[in-house]
Amino acid sequence: MNSELLPRSTTSQNRRSAVFSFVVILIAGLATITTNCADPDLWGHVQYGREVIRDGVLPRTATWTYAAEGAPWVNHENIAELLLAWTVDTFGPSGLPWMKLTIAAMILSLLMMSARKAGTGWLAIGVMVVLVAANVQFHWHFRPQILTYLSLAGMLALWQHAFNDFRVDDEESVRASTRRLKWLWLMPPLMCFWANSHGGFAAGVAILAAYHGLICLMLVVKSGLRHRSFVVHLSLITITSVAATLVNPYGVGLWKFMLSALKLPRPEIADWGPLELWNNEAIRFWCLIGVSALSLCFRENRRNLPQLAIMGLLLWQGMSHCRHLSIFSIVCGFWMPGRLQSVVNSVENTLNRLQPERVGRGFGRLSSVACGLILLISLVKLAPMMTEVEVDRTEYPVSAMQYMHDQNLHGKVLVTFNWAQYAIGCFAEAEGSMSQSRVGVDGRFETCYPREITDICFDFWLGTNNPAQRYRSPKAPAFDTSRALEFHQPDLVLIAREQNPSVRVIEQHRDEWSLLYQDSIAQLWGRSSKYCDTNSPDFIAPDDYLVNDADQRGTVPWPALPVSQGDGSPVQQTRQSARQYLSFR
Repeated sequence: MNSELLPRSTTSQNRRSAVFSFVVILIAGLATITTNCADPDLWGHVQYGREVIRDGVLPRTATWTYAAEGAPWVNHENIAELLLAWTVDTFGPSGLPWMKLTIAAMILSLLMMSARKAGTGWLAIGVMVVLVAANVQFHWHFRPQILTYLSLAGMLALWQHAFNDFRVDDEESVRASTRRLKWLWLMPPLMCFWANSHGGFAAGVAILAAYHGLICLMLVVKSGLRHRSFVVHLSLITITSVAATLVNPYGVGLWKFMLSALKLPRPEIADWGPLELWNNEAIRFWCLIGVSALSLCFRENRRNLPQLAIMGLLLWQGMSHCRHLSIFSIVCGFWMPGRLQSVVNSVENTLNRLQPERVGRGFGRLSSVACGLILLISLVKLAPMMTEVEVDRTEYPVSAMQYMHDQNLHGKVLVTFNWAQYAIGCFAEAEGSMSQSRVGVDGRFETCYPREITDICFDFWLGTNNPAQRYRSPKAPAFDTSRALEFHQPDLVLIAREQNPSVRVIEQHRDEWSLLYQDSIAQLWGRSSKYCDTNSPDFIAPDDYLVNDADQRGTVPWPALPVSQGDGSPVQQTRQSARQYLSFR
């Protein structure tokens, strides 16, 4: 019924009900998607962004590395790193969860508004929002990829506006979409932003080209050249959008890098592995698949072949590489609510035929109570995660870095891959000689490290050249688990203890390396000629070695930097790690 024919009080009540439903679903989605654990690369992203802000230029060669000094650095995450650095420097570490929450709210809000505009009810929207949030939560970290998810949501929202109810066999719908194509000229600036934020823009270009191409192809097959203005207009938008990705600091070089990087297998990186389908974590994935499959059972929901084809390809990619599951989930979130509404309508019609009045009154009361409980539970879950970012001491060598700080250990440090950017963050904030320390290889991987150099380090860390577990470049030197200990002569080696082949390797070289520090998760080895020779200026007395199995359970707030005793400076007072958390003394 037209709202103009309703009493004003009824219209106002409907608006309040809609706003309440929107808020409840949004908060439930945010509570589902939000995590607040530090990501291994967070320290590096913040530091690289800070350096660009400080220097006013992008570094063209690798920084903070002794193993690949001078190697070209193609950074496809500049906007994301600037955003992370600005957030921390403006609002402090507590600004990070709020920044991530804001981006999540933007994505989910775009999803809900697109669904409502298409006539989807709140129940179907709520189900899809929670399912999407649960599946994206797999990879909802403090990383640049969250801007890929935001850019993808923006692209899908534009499509939902331009192609709402579009069908190639309906002349009126084609004409309506033709009039709305002008909104798709927002695609080029969106793709430019995406290309400078995260490498996921390559997937965005592929999805865009495939969707536009399939729409044009189906239209030509169905109608010939009768709608050639539509085809030409959409083709120009596509070409301009792809060209917009060339507006970046590297020009065509960014695409050359992306294409070469995408060809390389990455069995060492868990994110690039296949999705685990038969564990507890996969339940959310199967729920999404089940709801989507149920929605597609209705015949009228099978018409949009371009959408179905793209969802099928993204499902295949998500199962092959689990990091792509988030992209598939977000696409489902925009394209499936209308289909799910058909299922909801069918259920409602069945219930109404049984006892319409009783069902209606009961459902209204029950939904109000349920919404109130969902809102309360979601807020209780969400609130504690908005105060700080947790650094799990069982995953990061907080105490080992404190020991290095206390002993003023510095130089070339070969650090376990997942800890290297944490080490960079500690070095960058250190004073004196420790600030000059450098790591071997860190999480930037192919963006600035030649593969043959990372292979030397992975030989040491993984202890295998099994092709099923890792890829080695044909240009890499022969497999040697101990070559990293001599490559560019590192001074210190910081490694994880648990199931780490590198521990066995370095123990076989005790004549050259000495164990300076050990706790339940980490070992720190020093080159004997530097730290055990009494004639060396860096000599450490054996009484200062700290080797035990001190328990590292617990968390500290990010950035978990080493602290100095007795330092009363404002900078030291505001640092987010505290000595009382450390148990190695």
